[in-house]
Amino acid sequence: MEYCIRVAQAKDHECLLLLMKDHAHFEGHELVLSKQHQQLSNLESLPLTIFVVESDNKLIGYMSVIKQFSTWDMDWYLYLDCLYLNEETRGQGIGMELMQKIKLFSQENNINTIQWQTPKDNLSAIKFYQKLGAINKEKYRFFWSV
Repeated sequence: MEYCIRVAQAKDHECLLLLMKDHAHFEGHELVLSKQHQQLSNLESLPLTIFVVESDNKLIGYMSVIKQFSTWDMDWYLYLDCLYLNEETRGQGIGMELMQKIKLFSQENNINTIQWQTPKDNLSAIKFYQKLGAINKEKYRFFWSV
């Protein structure tokens, strides 16, 4: 399969919404599309970078990264918020290429660390991340609607 990994553009927002819905469903959630449509149509103004995987003029995956600052380390890191490939494309090395892309993006921005989370029952992702040499740090993730 031929594909390219590129930075998302505003024109991608409809396809990105579909991938985001699939991603939420994959993780056992429902994505309620309220402000996503409007926000993604103004993608360039958002404080994140989204990379998409495109094959045959169709988006088959995406990842989003956000530059954040650690008070403990007194340094910047990249937070990998989402990484998703549709089911038909998994296991073909595309995920590894996406991780290499974020590694390069991090190095180009003089950032030495990348952090992310994955559901504890996503065993294939955990195995994949361990294969990269990533280290798991146990924490709870909390949400507080205010």
